[in-house]
Amino acid sequence: MPTLSTAVRPSVWIGCLACYNAGHLTGSWYDADIANLVTPEDLHGRSTDHEELWVMDHEDFHGALQGECSPSEAAEIAEALQELSYDETDGFAVWVAEWGDGVERNEWVDRFREEFRGFHDSEAHFAQEWAEDTFDEEDKQRMKRWPFSEIDWDRAADELFSSGFHAERASGGIYVFDPR
Repeated sequence: MPTLSTAVRPSVWIGCLACYNAGHLTGSWYDADIANLVTPEDLHGRSTDHEELWVMDHEDFHGALQGECSPSEAAEIAEALQELSYDETDGFAVWVAEWGDGVERNEWVDRFREEFRGFHDSEAHFAQEWAEDTFDEEDKQRMKRWPFSEIDWDRAADELFSSGFHAERASGGIYVFDPR
């Protein structure tokens, strides 16, 4: 599975805040994973007494970064994205928005992978898959016989999602998480 480091390279436009406040745009695009290494001298091409840099625009973060931020924040998110497969990035962006603030950034990817239960068509679809994956062979055989063959998966989903699972709507389905 391709990772972001080979498939997508998040990038950021880093600008000088002193120049911006003086009415001038001074900045450039950089690979996001090295944003924390950019210096004011890099932006100006010479020595300067300007000190503060800011990410004013960004691309290819799959929603994991919203708005402006510091170069170090952008680099941390880009580094986390590089550890993920392309298929995980959108779910990761949803997870970061919902639970990322309460977790140390160096633990983001591990926690995301512990809690992520995939992308599903609906809560009922997830409930059925969860049951099939969780039950042993005897339970699965029993499920094929009446009255189990008539399981109301919408109702089963209500039970699952009221007891800890969490769904976030997305285009075409839901991302499911089991935050602990």
